[in-house]
Amino acid sequence: MARKKTPKVRVNVKALISSRLREVRQELFGEHGGPELARRLNIPARTWYNYETGVTVPAEVLLAFIDQTGTNPVWLLSGEGPKYRRGLEDMVLAELSPAQLIRRGLEKLEQEPADIVIAAPENLPAETISDFVAVCLIPMAELANKDGYADKVEGHILAYRQWLPHPKETISVRLEDDSMHPILPEGSVVAIDRAITDPQELQGRIVAACPEGKPMICWLEISGRHVILRPNLPGRDHPMIPVELHNLDPKLIIGQVVWSWSRFCNS
Repeated sequence: MARKKTPKVRVNVKALISSRLREVRQELFGEHGGPELARRLNIPARTWYNYETGVTVPAEVLLAFIDQTGTNPVWLLSGEGPKYRRGLEDMVLAELSPAQLIRRGLEKLEQEPADIVIAAPENLPAETISDFVAVCLIPMAELANKDGYADKVEGHILAYRQWLPHPKETISVRLEDDSMHPILPEGSVVAIDRAITDPQELQGRIVAACPEGKPMICWLEISGRHVILRPNLPGRDHPMIPVELHNLDPKLIIGQVVWSWSRFCNS
């Protein structure tokens, strides 16, 4: 028996729903907020991005999405009526996690490049009186060098103090390849909290790791007896790296990527 073709109208509806899912995700969680939304929906980030490209979304995921975001179901399915069941700003203040608020703040700051700066040491604010923290920007090659990179600092990126769970343990680097594209395009800057290194705690998160002495930014996934370090675009140039849990080098995981941005300016 010949396989029935999916009606064109149905395909169009799926495409429209996926575009609305992506629109809400970008508006509430930021351009790179797919992983955070996926975490709240308890699904892998790559599964969420599949939904944004037109893969059929299970009913339970749609219901969870509506519950998490306050999206109006009528608008989601038809494009008619208000986008949210209540005011967007009220929902943001009442329900978004600190990570989501950080990403929204970064998105707004990216629209005003003068507010995101790489500052020279002599221009740093006084730590005791400022709402800002100066996060060291260091070369990717120095990422695993926890204490001896002082003379390699390229500058300092100013971030709001409340954005950082562990300010004194946070550093930043600029991505030098496209292994995490499109979530983190080449040239993006990521902030890494080095106080968070437990693989069990970092399951499904983006981390900084150093397998065989080569620093990298990647997904961390636990599969059976292995920790899998996975680029967002795995391939010959960016392979997945499995490491046995029971033989894990304590220096393998450098820390968690807590937020990122891709536009900044020099002071």
